[in-house]
Amino acid sequence: MKLKIVGAVLISLLAAAYGEVGCVVDKNTVSLSSGDIFVFTVTNPQPVDIAIKVYDANGKYLRTLFEKCATETQFKVPWNLKDSDGKPVSAGKYAVKIKSGLKLTLDTSFGKNGIIGGDDTFISPRNVRVDKNGCIYVLDYGAGIIFKFNPDGSPANDIAGKNKIVAPSAPYWVNIAVDEEGKIYGSIGHSVLVYDGKTGANIYYIGEFFGDDVGWKNTKGGLGWPNWVGLNSDYRLYASCPGYSYFAAFDRRKPKKEGGLWRSSGGAPGESGDTDGKKAIYLANAYYTNRNGITKWIDKDTSGEIAYAITSFYDPVKKTNEIMQNVFGVAFDRESGLFLVQRDPVRIIKISDNGFGFDFVKQFGSPGNDASKLEFMAPKDAVVSPDGKFLYVIEDGEPISKTNTAPGLARVVKYKIEYDSEKEIQVTVK
Repeated sequence: MKLKIVGAVLISLLAAAYGEVGCVVDKNTVSLSSGDIFVFTVTNPQPVDIAIKVYDANGKYLRTLFEKCATETQFKVPWNLKDSDGKPVSAGKYAVKIKSGLKLTLDTSFGKNGIIGGDDTFISPRNVRVDKNGCIYVLDYGAGIIFKFNPDGSPANDIAGKNKIVAPSAPYWVNIAVDEEGKIYGSIGHSVLVYDGKTGANIYYIGEFFGDDVGWKNTKGGLGWPNWVGLNSDYRLYASCPGYSYFAAFDRRKPKKEGGLWRSSGGAPGESGDTDGKKAIYLANAYYTNRNGITKWIDKDTSGEIAYAITSFYDPVKKTNEIMQNVFGVAFDRESGLFLVQRDPVRIIKISDNGFGFDFVKQFGSPGNDASKLEFMAPKDAVVSPDGKFLYVIEDGEPISKTNTAPGLARVVKYKIEYDSEKEIQVTVK
């Protein structure tokens, strides 16, 4: 089949008042035939973040065509009518959304003016997770408690009539995850404990002490002080063991060492990360690298393979080359981007995975305690809601750094993920 390049849509980015960005398109509807290549021509007067993404008629995400802080005054973005897996889209209607001017806005309807904590609710919250229903789970490491909250921030008293699971001692769990069935996973010692989300009871555990087989040469399934835990498709559970420089994949339906699948080799898997829900794992690099940047891994079913990494970036708006260090949180945005939580210096960095590497999109944040101004004292983790509309950022109550012993704010903050400008082009594929 010959590919035909059809007429382009012109996208014009405009500088608007108060630093916002406007966007104009010269066509709102387009009709294409299978096998066509469609081209978007973008004119851009200044460095600005822009995202061009494809969705089906039901609003399901299909592919990111472009997402970065663009510097070119004019550039072209093609679409070959394929989704993110490289499969041709079927005949039907699609929406191409052009978004520019990414911003994070405090959701004041959540908790108390957008915040849970900042008082005596938590001692040292370390992780935040969100389930498919939008309920929020917070691991308070210092208290040895896993809390559950409703989407509005009120206590979700549905774990045996309470909104928490209390450990026999504190600290106890190091990291948590929640699956689509409501099971809660908590890393501890040499295993990952699995809890019933309704009763709070521990029902089994995954992994065991590796003994004299840390390299899995004879027996799969050994863990050495697992930290980050994450979930993917095919009932995968990943557990990172930064002290031993590896992370491992398990079938999370099986207890003890029975579910051990593979152990990574190389790289520097760290204490925080996220997955794309399919085969990709995004891990911050370990503490012994100063948590410098993140690495993308691919689950190859029988092994984990490094795809690429990012440890620095150039910000075209600030015109600065910057190093990613002290990355304590990684949050996949449910499409192709990631929010990285950097503790020192304080900031949130948005990057995008283009399939060949990472592109810088935008950075936010400064030191302080005013959440509405994106101020943070000691950010520790983040997660994006399943619908991709909200970002939750957690701050612990521990000293900010070795040189700054002031305590953090011990809170969870909820932000709306919004844009200054959003345009949509309706595309019909015949």
